[in-house]
Amino acid sequence: MSVVITGGTGFLGQHVEKACLESGIHPRVLGRQDGDLRDPRVARQVLAGADTVVHLAADVGGVAYLAARQGDSFYTNHRIGLNVVQAACFHKCRRLILVGSPCSYAAESRLPLVEKNLHTGFPSGETGAYGLAKLVVSDTANLLGQAAGVEVATLIPGNLYGPGDHFENFRSHVVAALVRRAVLCQLRGEKTFSVWGSGSATRDFVYVENVACAIVRAIQVKTHFTGEFFNVGSGHEISIRQLADILADAVGGGVEPHFIEDAIVGYTHRVMSIERAEQALGYRPETSLSDGLFETIAWVKREGLDQVWLRSEKDQQTDGPFKVFGGYESNRAA
Repeated sequence: MSVVITGGTGFLGQHVEKACLESGIHPRVLGRQDGDLRDPRVARQVLAGADTVVHLAADVGGVAYLAARQGDSFYTNHRIGLNVVQAACFHKCRRLILVGSPCSYAAESRLPLVEKNLHTGFPSGETGAYGLAKLVVSDTANLLGQAAGVEVATLIPGNLYGPGDHFENFRSHVVAALVRRAVLCQLRGEKTFSVWGSGSATRDFVYVENVACAIVRAIQVKTHFTGEFFNVGSGHEISIRQLADILADAVGGGVEPHFIEDAIVGYTHRVMSIERAEQALGYRPETSLSDGLFETIAWVKREGLDQVWLRSEKDQQTDGPFKVFGGYESNRAA
């Protein structure tokens, strides 16, 4: 089986490659060095010979990043996705696995989020353009794939976090942003780290390795896909306040969150139903939020990122609060 991973050098992509290798699959990993997927000729060239394509490449970040560039976000992600879909169909690949976004669900969607409601309502808000692009790409893939004989499935992660995430102030997602702030707070000997919002908003946080294993299951499963969507979250609704409290313990204690209530927080409440993925893929999100946060912080310290952040903050002296809500995915446009 020839498996090609676009965006394979990004956050999620690195974990998918690792999970593939552990399952005896040796994927061909594509990164930015392999060409610009916004060019359809490049997409067709790099996907030649693929039996299964896992499409992770995307231009994505947290809510502040996406809100600042909604038009560009839609254009770039739609163009990359469409080029990959058309190339997979041109080469008659057996299977195309896409990674979607919970941003594709309408704000008024009932909870828990269920796949059959993806097309009820319309993506909106700061992340709406990104969510719409991902949904349009999946719908287009389902249509073209059916005509070309390509199996298509879309996996929709919850709020991804874990080792290898992006911790930049502007582009990071809620967990990565708070990890950085809490770690720096402790290193400076301070007592509180800032969290935007009241802490009452909820999300479905899922450890990146859990999602990577779900993608490998989608590669291997004998089921014949016909355009299905699968939520791959944790299935648990966690408030930002709960997240911040667990994080305060995970960094070693001695710090606590300070909530700044006059802030944009994105969707108020989010949690996914993962029943379909459990049944069809055998999906089991085994890593708890507490264990995942402890492992993420341990990784940060092993890599020396905490010291890098501290030196950077000292150099810039610009550690003001930044928006950390609403980000969902973590793979770069790689």
